[in-house]
Amino acid sequence: MINPKSNRDPYRKGKMPLRALAILTVASIAVMLLLETDRNISGDPRQSEKMAARDLMKAAMRTIKAERGRLGIPIDPMTDPGNTGLIGAAYNDLTTTAGSLSSKSTSTNPEFAAVVVEMLAEAGVHPGDSVAVSFSGSFPALNIAVLSAVHAMKLKPVVISSIGASMYGANFPNLTWLDMERVLLEKGMLPYRSIAASLGGIADTRGGLDGTGIDTGVRAIRRNGVTYLEEGGGNTLRADIHRRMELYDRELGGRKPATFINVGGLLTSLGNVRGIDRMPTGLLKKVPAFRDTDRGILFLMGERGVPVLHLLKIRKIAAQYGILFDPVLTQAGFFPDTPTRGRYSKPFAFTGLALLLLVLLVLMRRTACRAGRDHLGDY
Repeated sequence: MINPKSNRDPYRKGKMPLRALAILTVASIAVMLLLETDRNISGDPRQSEKMAARDLMKAAMRTIKAERGRLGIPIDPMTDPGNTGLIGAAYNDLTTTAGSLSSKSTSTNPEFAAVVVEMLAEAGVHPGDSVAVSFSGSFPALNIAVLSAVHAMKLKPVVISSIGASMYGANFPNLTWLDMERVLLEKGMLPYRSIAASLGGIADTRGGLDGTGIDTGVRAIRRNGVTYLEEGGGNTLRADIHRRMELYDRELGGRKPATFINVGGLLTSLGNVRGIDRMPTGLLKKVPAFRDTDRGILFLMGERGVPVLHLLKIRKIAAQYGILFDPVLTQAGFFPDTPTRGRYSKPFAFTGLALLLLVLLVLMRRTACRAGRDHLGDY
């Protein structure tokens, strides 16, 4: 007689023998290990460009550090324990806004040059393409990362910069971002110069506590032989944005850039937009639509269908690309290498999935047969 309460049928209770589960688990782990091994072997199609960009950024940083030593600007081991030379002062009259020391320190990791290469590749750029670039003095290390990636990928940048820098940025009067850019050109490291530069946030702060920041910034622009853009901050924002767009269009011959790269939170790039703090960061293949009349260049480029690299919120970018945020650094050691991010093989992945399904079907069939034999014993 059949026992209706028998629980020997594994499918009625959703059970599978432990031995079958163990076999399935081992098979799953084996497939994952093989996928990871294949990814490491296959590598990254952009690996050569990434390595070139990393190496170039390291060399450029050494060049700036040497120039800082030549100028007699000491490196504070408390704010720059990695001895990079790319961390500025907490405050002076070239300082525009508050800034995160952790973000500035993290941005000196040469891995960011490789990250920019990956973003540019995902944006669909090709050797020989022109890119529009906006720099401030807030993240000089990221500026170098961008130019290193641009050089490794054989792109043509059109750069507009500003002198102002947030805390711990390029805010030394005799070593502003434009000075760094010039030194890197003179030393044969990075063959690029800004076509124009403004004071940036210095105009809004009116030159700091002593009011000397404006004169200091103008002198830095003049001594580096860059066209001076007289901008008035929030008072002339719309006109300043329009003029920068005209400069990009003129240099690009009226053609769209392959991408627009913005480093930092420059007002002309972001504009005066409500909810800008919720703006995504990193690669933006499609820029969120904002209709504020004072929206910045980033949004105007997006409306033209130009992908945007928005390099701000360093913690989020670091997390996305597996870079340590605010690591503990000493002068004896630098950033640990970030593991190579290869790509999974799609055919191999589908094959692994098919094998797992086959193992699962075989185990289910064997379990069902065994359950059937046990069930006959109830008669």
